[in-house]
Amino acid sequence: MKKHILSVFALLLIVTVSNAQRMKVTDEPLDKVVLSVNLNGATMANLELQKELKLDEEQFKQVQLLNEKRYQQIQEADLEFKDNAIQRSKAIYSINLEIDKALSLMLQPEQLRVYLELEGRENNRFATEQEE
Repeated sequence: MKKHILSVFALLLIVTVSNAQRMKVTDEPLDKVVLSVNLNGATMANLELQKELKLDEEQFKQVQLLNEKRYQQIQEADLEFKDNAIQRSKAIYSINLEIDKALSLMLQPEQLRVYLELEGRENNRFATEQEE
């Protein structure tokens, strides 16, 4: 009985592996479309935030400016602290805190909650303010 179960399992494994080798990549056209779109980090963030937070026009304009500022400052921090990962992390943390504070003044509470969830910081919303 054990030999039969083992034989069936081995046969299923062989069939699965041979089928997997014959499969073609089905999303290749999608990959080409995605790669052809020329968006930078700030633009992608703006589009995602507009969709997820349901921003009105004025909020969207402010978010665009804040994200441009964020990505510019992060690039500068990357260059300035390229040899010091700890300082770079502290600088980026500080940049994100500054932008989060600005966003907290312009977003509705529900929008802010969704934003923090998207950023993965829903549990430490303003914990860093105690450090200052």
